[in-house]
Amino acid sequence: MKYFLFDFLGDKKEEKYCFTSKTPDGGIDSYDLIAGFRLSDEYPDGIEEVTLSLEDQFPGVELASFIGNTDKMLAFSKKAATLITSMSESEIEVVPFILYNQKGKVHSTDYVFLNPVGDRDCINWKESICTRDSEGDISTYDKVVYSKAKLNEAPHIFRVKNHTGYCLFSEELVKALLDAGHTNLVFKDIEVA
Repeated sequence: MKYFLFDFLGDKKEEKYCFTSKTPDGGIDSYDLIAGFRLSDEYPDGIEEVTLSLEDQFPGVELASFIGNTDKMLAFSKKAATLITSMSESEIEVVPFILYNQKGKVHSTDYVFLNPVGDRDCINWKESICTRDSEGDISTYDKVVYSKAKLNEAPHIFRVKNHTGYCLFSEELVKALLDAGHTNLVFKDIEVA
């Protein structure tokens, strides 16, 4: 199956769509959303109300299927999230949040953060050109190449091990999202060897 890299910034040509560089307030930390940790382990007593705010520097207010952001959070409309979770064979936590507009008023309650739990070893280290830190995570790179063998039988959506800020979507999931008319979704080709 073919895979694509998800672009967390969304469609940068569409300034009308909501976009933020803010991190969530309330019950969770943005790092917990991108690291692949099981949030129920991090917050055993439950997650408090979570909010996300838009900013004046990004004037877009149109509600798309995905809210572009700089923090690599999977902020989807409930309808898009339902499609994603229905196709997933792996664990994905769903965290509802309230979206506030640039004036601090409720803009939507129809969004959730998706948290695919864990990550998957799928990088072809022999072909990739990168440096890694002491824990094996990619710190800088010129080229990341994915392993065809390691992608075999991967789930429809998952985080990349040693590079958890990256998320891959299967061709089947991408097609389902686009065929359903979901907006502000950008997928990039990856190199596989």
